[in-house]
Amino acid sequence: MGYRPPRKIYNLDFTGTDYEGLEVSMRGLTVGEELELDDLRGKDGGGRRVFEMLTGLLKSWNVEDDQSRPVPATFEGVCTQDAAMVTAILNAAQEAASGVPDPLPQSSADGEPSLVASIPMETFSPSPESSAVPA
Repeated sequence: MGYRPPRKIYNLDFTGTDYEGLEVSMRGLTVGEELELDDLRGKDGGGRRVFEMLTGLLKSWNVEDDQSRPVPATFEGVCTQDAAMVTAILNAAQEAASGVPDPLPQSSADGEPSLVASIPMETFSPSPESSAVPA
């Protein structure tokens, strides 16, 4: 019997961005998808295939249209949205999948002060003998 790794689901957080309130749940990218996405994004944005990949990863979102109806998390639904928002979703998905932790909050007590900072220091003045140039 082999090992079947679980698929990671990411709940993307847009707090503090232009898309505050947006809730997106996505499946993590496979290595192959990540490589393809990187290649596609290097080619003038990658066009249609980038957005097709995104919709393959989307599990759910809380996007509504102008009449307050839910927009389906499908390729057709993604195509009705602002490209900047969809790009922000894609960027957030890649960042979440990269495993790079968020920075510590500003209020974090990041440990004890370094002992090196408390060691008294003196200015070193070389003796006349040590500054002589060997012959």
